[in-house]
Amino acid sequence: MNYTKSLSFKKVLTILIGSFLLSVMFLLTSCSKEPVSENKEVEFPLDDKGYPQNNVVMINNKAYPIDLVGESHMGSEIEVKMDGDSDIVEIVLPQRLPINYWSLDEKENLNLISYIMTDFPIKNENMVEGPSAAVQKFVLNVAREESSEILLKWANVDEVDKLFKDKKADYLLKIKVSY
Repeated sequence: MNYTKSLSFKKVLTILIGSFLLSVMFLLTSCSKEPVSENKEVEFPLDDKGYPQNNVVMINNKAYPIDLVGESHMGSEIEVKMDGDSDIVEIVLPQRLPINYWSLDEKENLNLISYIMTDFPIKNENMVEGPSAAVQKFVLNVAREESSEILLKWANVDEVDKLFKDKKADYLLKIKVSY
């Protein structure tokens, strides 16, 4: 009889300690996270509902107009003059539609340093069916003191496994970098 009392006491004690540890872990992990609304990795202009503006590309923290909303299979060319002391190009592009992604033509004079895709938080009352809250950020190292051409294609997700040259682009963005 005494053995069963000590066994049930151990079970109760184990459950209590487990519950306490689980509560502490939950409290610590939830308190250590940053608020969702502060997106420190990417800065991008937003529209009135909080979605990334789909008519802008950010290059080295400067906004340039693009026309993703217009006809399909269009493109544009942007010329960027670099500072003499920097060889880093940071490009942030709106995804606009969840079914399309930007892809980069990696050339020998370009070195992709980092790539991230991030979603901006949209309040429930502002959510709209169709547009994407995501932006894609490419950070490249270009050859210093040389002109470089960066090609980006905005294409359907069905094209993701194809080589850059074989992708059917809905939009082609050409960025000419010079010193």
